[in-house]
Amino acid sequence: MKVLHFGTFDYNAGGPAMSSYLTLKGLREQGVDVEIAMYPLSPNGHLRGEDVLVNYCKAPLDGKFIYSPVLKRELKSVPNVDIYHTQGIWQYPTYAIVDVARSKGRPYLITPRGMLYPQDIAKANTFFKRLSLKIRLLRDLNRAACVQVTCEEEMQHCRNLGVTSPIAIIPNPVEIKEYLPQTLDGVFRIGYMGRISRRKNVEALIYAMDHLKLENSELLIIGSGDKEYEAFLHSETDRLSLKNVKFAGFLFGKDKDKALSTVSLLVMPSEFENLGNVILEGLVRGIPCIATKGAPWKDLEDNHCGWWVDYDQQAIEYAIATASKLSQDELHQMGKNGKQLMKVKYSVESVARNMTKLYSWILDKEVCPSFVYFKK
Repeated sequence: MKVLHFGTFDYNAGGPAMSSYLTLKGLREQGVDVEIAMYPLSPNGHLRGEDVLVNYCKAPLDGKFIYSPVLKRELKSVPNVDIYHTQGIWQYPTYAIVDVARSKGRPYLITPRGMLYPQDIAKANTFFKRLSLKIRLLRDLNRAACVQVTCEEEMQHCRNLGVTSPIAIIPNPVEIKEYLPQTLDGVFRIGYMGRISRRKNVEALIYAMDHLKLENSELLIIGSGDKEYEAFLHSETDRLSLKNVKFAGFLFGKDKDKALSTVSLLVMPSEFENLGNVILEGLVRGIPCIATKGAPWKDLEDNHCGWWVDYDQQAIEYAIATASKLSQDELHQMGKNGKQLMKVKYSVESVARNMTKLYSWILDKEVCPSFVYFKK
């Protein structure tokens, strides 16, 4: 079978680029003929990897709806496609993929990537999004062979909006490999890694450093994004005279690995996430993690590899304080538990096997997988 995705492998796109690349790489290792169509790399952009064939399309005419008048023609020119699969919604490529698939009589899948969470709908362009759902998007979702989400919570949000098509729950993958060993230097270093944007709630960690006043501690913020918000974080750090808050900027490759090897605890204080790749990146390296209940990370509690707390300043601070009181041996054991969880549930191989089963079922080559759910 041949599957064509539309998405991106651009490092600057953050988690979606990483999970897309690893999923498609895993599919190729499973013997699936899979390619990606994508717009050109952003300025200073880098490909996540070169193990998957990339079909570059002409740059869009705008940066918001990312419309290109030739995109449909470019997608149609990719030969012998059995299944079309688009990553994300609200923008033109989703509609282009659907139109091309239907014109060729081929099935298509849509991965919303958390964009149907009520918090995401409410954060910007709410009227436009609800109008889009009513006029077309909901119909496209309901005509999809399947909608793929990463967790039960995301599936429920889809159902609440009226999505009736089959929904597959397949998490984002993480690459299981040997990472740099932890080089902890006696500093209790709290890490944040990801896009810097307001819904990520990074200031909660700055305020925690001010309120808790942990001895021999540091907050390391890795990432870039919203420049206005970044300036706010810097100004709050200066206002509170915090000397133990460090901004590393955007890191990737060896620089990212080196920085994470010094981190004792990784925290994702976001208002909401449909998964949160940063937790995957922490656990696979043996770093205990904290996630808010705006993200589906009950696994942290169930597997004793971190804390799953309310989206609340006090709750976040309590978890950080609790972690700071644990011995290195206790933190190390939590890290080992996290690594084991990654191997069993989130490995590239596991995710790719399930995605292959999903595609095979859609093409009537296999029975319906147990992770596919139908509307009751």
